[in-house]
Amino acid sequence: MGDALTDMPTQRPASSWRRMTHLELAALPSAVACARLHAKAVALEWGLPALAENIELIVSELVTNSIRAAHHSRGAGLTVAVVRLWLSCDLSGFLIRVWDGSSQMPVRQDPGPDDESGRGLMLVEDLSSDWGAYQDTDGKVTWALMLYPFLQWQATDDGRCGH
Repeated sequence: MGDALTDMPTQRPASSWRRMTHLELAALPSAVACARLHAKAVALEWGLPALAENIELIVSELVTNSIRAAHHSRGAGLTVAVVRLWLSCDLSGFLIRVWDGSSQMPVRQDPGPDDESGRGLMLVEDLSSDWGAYQDTDGKVTWALMLYPFLQWQATDDGRCGH
């Protein structure tokens, strides 16, 4: 499972993840705070307090990018675009996936020291074991994977991922 997890964790069947949660939000600036709060609460509930802050930061960056992309792809319609957040974990890692309705793939920037933006995917790259994106029905999914072999695991009956 190790190679499959790091090569393309997003291709694993949903049933292979020990725990999963899903949140759909309107693509509005306030959605970022909601997504961060949800991610932190889930990480703590799943027994991953050591990863909660990094999970929260990665979710914030990916959701922010998806909201921007969703607004560009929406056009002049009257409907509100949505973004979708999935969090999954098992005994090997924690997977964050964010869907938006844009087909434009994310590109990691290399901002200069005086640039005010463009560091989001650099942060995702630094905090995760791997990240990427793929085209999906009516949009794309951007994902980040955090492997955590450094934690001591205990098998628990309550389905928690942590120790």
